[in-house]
Amino acid sequence: MKLLVHALGAWVTVEAASGRYPRPLAIGLTMLVSRLGAPTAALALAGFALKRLDEAGAFEGLRKPVRRTSTRTRRLVKSS
Repeated sequence: MKLLVHALGAWVTVEAASGRYPRPLAIGLTMLVSRLGAPTAALALAGFALKRLDEAGAFEGLRKPVRRTSTRTRRLVKSS
């Protein structure tokens, strides 16, 4: 249960830091989450760093390419 609370707090902090919420609400949420302690802060920093890396395109090569269906499969699907 503690892990769930810390993970949820870290997610809220990352969203607040990325600008999803207005500044007064983000400050309030961050102050509440900071009461959870060091594990949440570590998760929040890691989440924010991963989000920034993803936005910068660091994980583009890791995504699986979309597999195209063959012409034969498309013809079979169209005929049924």
